[in-house]
Amino acid sequence: MPVRIVSTVVTAASNYDLTTLENIKDDLAIPNTDTSSDATLARFITEQSALVAQYCNRVFPIETVKDVIYPDRDPYPYQVTGMLSELQLSRWPVVSVISVTDTVAVNNSNTLVAGTDFVVDAANGWLTKIDPNTEYPTGWSPDQYTIQYQAGYFEAGSGTPPADLEMAVLRLVTARFKARGRDPFLRSQGEPGVGQEQYWIGALPGQTGAIPPDIASILEKYRVPLAT
Repeated sequence: MPVRIVSTVVTAASNYDLTTLENIKDDLAIPNTDTSSDATLARFITEQSALVAQYCNRVFPIETVKDVIYPDRDPYPYQVTGMLSELQLSRWPVVSVISVTDTVAVNNSNTLVAGTDFVVDAANGWLTKIDPNTEYPTGWSPDQYTIQYQAGYFEAGSGTPPADLEMAVLRLVTARFKARGRDPFLRSQGEPGVGQEQYWIGALPGQTGAIPPDIASILEKYRVPLAT
């Protein structure tokens, strides 16, 4: 059964960077006492973190979100032929579910209790309805559901992103930093007896967007398919 979801951020993350200045300076072998590139590196971290989030179609730091889920109904008299097997939240992994409200009709709502009325699949962002008589999974009626919850991979400012996710951002920032100031159209540069430099022009083989194929393969498991 198709559904519509209206999602609102209740409490936003303090920032959306996916690595730290300390870690990128360590990767680039820049001493902590050398602060000459700090502002540039901080900008690159924010830019490349945003690029990765856009590529993956998701927000990585933990935020508090409210989803209002509207299962599709037929026109009046609003008859429906089935129920939802799960409620799919707009974000995952789920850190905690704060509240779930089932609005049966106007001015007629029930507050559902985790562990009694439903169980949470945190990794996938699913809520499964539990029949109170059998304590077995059942379907969700085509009502309006309001879920407030926290979801994300780490606490911005204090937590740590998944290691492979941070590695991907570090590699993007490193490439961006080392390419700083050079002519992007330089194809070849050499001096007899001294050496020669060549740079790749345009996308790498197999690259169809802004993310190189090797980094795209790291990020693939984090990508959320866009609805069509």
